[in-house]
Amino acid sequence: MGRADQYRILAVDVRARASREPSLILKNGWENLAEIYIRLAKQSEESADALPTDDPIWGILDRSRS
Repeated sequence: MGRADQYRILAVDVRARASREPSLILKNGWENLAEIYIRLAKQSEESADALPTDDPIWGILDRSRS
């Protein structure tokens, strides 16, 4: 699972908390946090797309994460 997927899972989790929150202020805070996680997921995907695919350093890093 990639970082973008992790951010999306966090967003779903936080939105579930928001739906159960009786306080409007806290509910809005949870919703804002969920939106931030969605933005981070998009940024993570964009930066992953921008990475060079033939760079040996990135190849080493990718193998070490597996």
